[in-house]
Amino acid sequence: MKMSNSNEKITLFSNMQMWYHKHIIHFMMIFILTGLPLITHAFSWIAYIIGVPVSVFYSNGDSLYVGIQVCRVIHRLTAVLWIVTSIPFVLTMLFTKWELALRKRKGESWGTYVKEELQDMKTMYIDFSYPKRAGKYNLGQIAAGLAVIVFGIVMIVTGLILWFRVDFASSTVSIMRLFHSIGFLVFVLFLIIHIYLAVHPVNKAGYNAMFRDGKDDLAHAKKKHPGMFVK
Repeated sequence: MKMSNSNEKITLFSNMQMWYHKHIIHFMMIFILTGLPLITHAFSWIAYIIGVPVSVFYSNGDSLYVGIQVCRVIHRLTAVLWIVTSIPFVLTMLFTKWELALRKRKGESWGTYVKEELQDMKTMYIDFSYPKRAGKYNLGQIAAGLAVIVFGIVMIVTGLILWFRVDFASSTVSIMRLFHSIGFLVFVLFLIIHIYLAVHPVNKAGYNAMFRDGKDDLAHAKKKHPGMFVK
């Protein structure tokens, strides 16, 4: 973390973190809109809306069929762009402090650590007050971040197999399709919770930092993220 004594600010998010976070919003929205028609007929209307204008370029083109194919192409191209965009972000994060590491104190039991972290989360999200030990991220945010990494890898691997499914056994493709669908639903659920917590009053400073200059008032950061200042 970089501190500035002149204006009493502390950097919570780097330019790379802000850049990646803003672009991931676009990717996730496209993934959801193009992915839903591919996993359930309940959202076929999305593909139909997309297919109506595109089908005019095809003779005897069925709007729904064309829409499904367009959704599949856009979905795959977006996946490629997401992977390419993620490469510089991942490389940058590998050479910075690992902020998603569990912050158990020396000699502290895991039970005590988890109990106090959960109490911190209750204090923040239910009592609307400042935590006692949370660092830049509380235990819930750390767990969510690690889960996103794991499911992100799952989505990439299963997505690639589905893309080149002709080279794999049908049973393998069916399993990969199941895991890809589960991962898709997990990401949708995660985004709903993430958006809710992002606009939660207790996270107002973090929200402003992410979408502005990446900084927070030093005095406020010491209250909101006391663990960041423990040597």
